[in-house]
Amino acid sequence: MKIRVTGEQPTDHVDVTGGVPSTVIDVTAGLVSSVNGRTGGVTGLAEASDVEATAEEAVADHVDANDPHGDRAWAYSTVQAHATATDPHGDRAAATTAIAAAVTAHAAATDPHGDRAWADGKFLPKAGGTLTGPINGPGTFAVASDGGVTAPSLTLPATATTVSKTAVITAPAGAVSYVVWRAPKACTVVAVRGYRVGGTGTTVNAVKNSSDLLATDLSLSTAATWLSGPSVQNASMAAGDSLTLTIRSVSGTPTAVTIQVDLQGA
Repeated sequence: MKIRVTGEQPTDHVDVTGGVPSTVIDVTAGLVSSVNGRTGGVTGLAEASDVEATAEEAVADHVDANDPHGDRAWAYSTVQAHATATDPHGDRAAATTAIAAAVTAHAAATDPHGDRAWADGKFLPKAGGTLTGPINGPGTFAVASDGGVTAPSLTLPATATTVSKTAVITAPAGAVSYVVWRAPKACTVVAVRGYRVGGTGTTVNAVKNSSDLLATDLSLSTAATWLSGPSVQNASMAAGDSLTLTIRSVSGTPTAVTIQVDLQGA
């Protein structure tokens, strides 16, 4: 007997003459006839939506868990121990020794950056040294190779050696002039001063060669007091220049007038 299932592909067959006729029973069935060995109506299976909801809840619980795998506490303690360890990689002690040795060698080297030799040829050492001329500066300032200085407008500092050339003129009756000094080398006039004894007034000045050192005559308006003239002009004197002290006018009958010129670098 052969059971033919609806939808089944018929197979080729051979008719045998003289055989016993076969019986064919047609049965209609779906592709699945049983589930887990059970036939007929199958109950108790979960719906897909129920399975999806359960899976989502499980994932959410896993994510919200403080330590779902039990490894977070271990990892934290391990990292903390590494960070607080004195030498976690075992290389700090060696590095410290190597750095100290490198710094010591660098500080003790004669020319660690290779620029000291170059600088020595261009700059004076901090402790000072000797400039080799000639040297030129602004204006007419210059230092020759023999050390001679050419600087007509040079103003020497207050600490430079200062000398004074003075003349005392007794009982002057009027204008009078006296050549009192020849400059032995270049120098600078820094002040012209005057002092009067007696009389009621006197004006004075000083002259380099033929040029007044004060643009305005100095008035000795107060007796027995040193008075200073206004700003000095033509202050630079060269070797060989002459210095003349002069009374320009007299009032009353002074018994003495002193004229003093201060110079630096003389």
